[in-house]
Amino acid sequence: MKLYLLIALNVGFMVEGAIETAYKDTQDHYWREYTGLIPHDAFIAGTNRQGLPIYIGQTFFKDAGLLPTTIDPNSSTIEATAWGKVLTTDKNVKILCSQNPGNYSWVPTKIENMHLLTQCNLVVGGTESETTLYVGRVIHELEMKVGKVFPNFSDYKGLGIPHNGGQTKYNTFEVLAYNCLHFNKCLV
Repeated sequence: MKLYLLIALNVGFMVEGAIETAYKDTQDHYWREYTGLIPHDAFIAGTNRQGLPIYIGQTFFKDAGLLPTTIDPNSSTIEATAWGKVLTTDKNVKILCSQNPGNYSWVPTKIENMHLLTQCNLVVGGTESETTLYVGRVIHELEMKVGKVFPNFSDYKGLGIPHNGGQTKYNTFEVLAYNCLHFNKCLV
């Protein structure tokens, strides 16, 4: 009887530990419809030139895909890039939200080192050309910009943001991660 009880307790602790580990890996963000009003639980991605918060957006274009982008509340439209062009819209826009923004971090990296972030759960921002895109940010012309990150194995690798009617690419940037246990500063 004591042996069965001991086994049951050990199995119970193992299951509880597995549930805690699975919970830690579960991302708690969600995408809300964006209509020009910032929800109370919107995730702040940085600030614009005026020092006001910017947010992470996601928009769908039929021939391009589901694309991450910057939402600046001072603008009535958002811009995303696909196929080297800037796409502008005020429809089909979502905004990234979370009840636990402290569980997220911006991890500095270079595109050739991004695959080494094995202790980090990268936030998926969409898809393009059947490739998963991640959420990245960079300071561009003295202003924080959010964009799409193609992984290193892609022909389009790097962070892409809209600029002057086209796309500007960065190989060094920050990528958004959830429950990043630790990262090596040498990844930059």
